[in-house]
Amino acid sequence: MTAQLHENMIYEGQYLSMFSFPGFPEDHPRIIELTDKQIWAKGEPRRVSSNCWRGYIGSWEIKDAKLYLLRLERDYELEGDEPLFADWVTEELHIIIETAFEGFRAGLHGYETIEKVTIKQGLVVEKK
Repeated sequence: MTAQLHENMIYEGQYLSMFSFPGFPEDHPRIIELTDKQIWAKGEPRRVSSNCWRGYIGSWEIKDAKLYLLRLERDYELEGDEPLFADWVTEELHIIIETAFEGFRAGLHGYETIEKVTIKQGLVVEKK
C-alpha cells in the first residue's frame, strides 16, 4: 500500500502532522463534497493519487481538551470560518511530535516521535 499523506494538526500550539485519519460525517451540513466544476473554478484539477485514497486532507486542532476540524482540502470543503467540534471521533490519534526527516509528510519511517492521544466523542481522555 502506498504511504498516505498525513493530516495537519495543531497540538499544544505547534503546527504538526498526524498519522491518523479520523474521517468526518459526509452528511454534515457544513461539509461539502466538491464537484469537478467547483474544483476547476478554484484553478485546480481533481487530484487522484494513490498517496491520498481518502480524497481529502484534514486540518485539525486539539484545544481545551477538545478535537476540532478546521479545514478540508482536495475533494471536500468545510463551510464557514468556525472550527467544527469533532464529536463523531472516538479513536486513538497518532500525532507526530518529531519527524524522521523534513520534507514529504506521508507514511511512517520508524524514527518519528509520536504522542498517542485518545479521543472519545471529540474529547481528550488520555495522552501517552
